[in-house]
Amino acid sequence: MRSEESRSRRRGLDKERDLARRLWERGFASMRAPASGAKAKRFVQPDVIAAKGGSLFAFEVKARSEIPIYVEQDQVEKLAEWARRAGARPFFAIYYGGRWRFVPLERASRVGRNYRIDGESLSAALSMDELTA
Repeated sequence: MRSEESRSRRRGLDKERDLARRLWERGFASMRAPASGAKAKRFVQPDVIAAKGGSLFAFEVKARSEIPIYVEQDQVEKLAEWARRAGARPFFAIYYGGRWRFVPLERASRVGRNYRIDGESLSAALSMDELTA
């Protein structure tokens, strides 16, 4: 179990770095938040932040091989709070099917105490080209 958790965390970190790099290559100032993830429970911050031309974006990164995708309520609330304070546009950055898709925070459905991103939300999501245009 421990090695599977470690692999999953490593994959998440790799995808966060990949997203920050891709945004940088498209002219954004971008970075992975250094304390994102499990060790930052008391902090309110997104996984990746990016800015360009006066627009600020905050991303909660998820890499999945299956949908729907469930996101814990706490992660959604932290992303929303950081975005509110910073004046940023909050997104779920989903790596699925070999490509990045960007779902605005408000497109996730509330399911009990968590949030769900289903196939419909994912198919209506922005592509990397649409987000960075």
